[in-house]
Amino acid sequence: MVKLNHFWNKLRYIIPATSRFLLLLAFSCTLVVTFFLASSTAQLSPQPQSSTDLGWEFAGIRQLNKASIQEIEYDGECPGKDSGSIKAWFTSSKTPPAPKRRVFIKNVTRGLESDPYPYTDREYQKGKSSESTQIAFGTSHRGSNFIVMEGENEFQYEIKENKKVIDSGSFTAVIDKDLDVRRRDASGTKNSVCFNSAVALNVCADIRTKTEYTCPNNKVLRSIVEPNNPEISTIISNQMFGDMVYLLNQNIHTIRPGEEEKYTGEYLNIQFNSTCKSGCSPTTPPQSLQPGKRYQFKSSPIAGGEIIQLVDFPR
Repeated sequence: MVKLNHFWNKLRYIIPATSRFLLLLAFSCTLVVTFFLASSTAQLSPQPQSSTDLGWEFAGIRQLNKASIQEIEYDGECPGKDSGSIKAWFTSSKTPPAPKRRVFIKNVTRGLESDPYPYTDREYQKGKSSESTQIAFGTSHRGSNFIVMEGENEFQYEIKENKKVIDSGSFTAVIDKDLDVRRRDASGTKNSVCFNSAVALNVCADIRTKTEYTCPNNKVLRSIVEPNNPEISTIISNQMFGDMVYLLNQNIHTIRPGEEEKYTGEYLNIQFNSTCKSGCSPTTPPQSLQPGKRYQFKSSPIAGGEIIQLVDFPR
């Protein structure tokens, strides 16, 4: 500024007054024009544009094209894995949804099976995004889920209106894996069972508690039967009036009314008199008893008398 004033003072003595006035006016006009040109240039210069929203929106996540899928890995007695998935919608601010539009997306990431590449074909007709799809990890196309790989994935898309392609392109998305490792052991379930599984529970003479330890896939790891007695019991009861005499494995036995006798072993042969109770010799042919079953002597009327039978004795 000091040099400018000094220069001006010299000009005052050299240039006539009229010329000095004209020179000052020209200088002022130059400053005004320069100011307006600078202002206009600033207004006309292009402003930064926001990037186009394109790709996957994920449920519960604000950021576009970035998500994580939880997988649970089990160790212990019942190892295995629960593969998770996440709901997603395709969106494009450049070509938003409109009637009769669909979007076809395929995952062309290296490492995926390519015949065909995993793909999804969704409605794209309303709102701001497509019909939803479930995204899960894998390596080949599955109908129920749209398959991705862990990390960065490359997608290609086509937006069609009335089956005509109106927009196409590509984008990337990063899908991380949130691995949760848990211990899982077999769970026990207790049931009442007949020690002889061939005998129904309601006529079983040897009911025990069976605990089965199973995994979620219903695989039985082990079974425990209590009490752990290898001998099986069979019961014979007298439901008649009067004693009943019978021969069991060639040994004579007598059972009173309302009583029952328990026998162990898998081979039991019985004989009795079907028309006589006390003091009568067995006349029926030998009959094999089913191990673990409940039996009863029971009389039934017939013409001219009654007949004695050994039949099932339900609980």
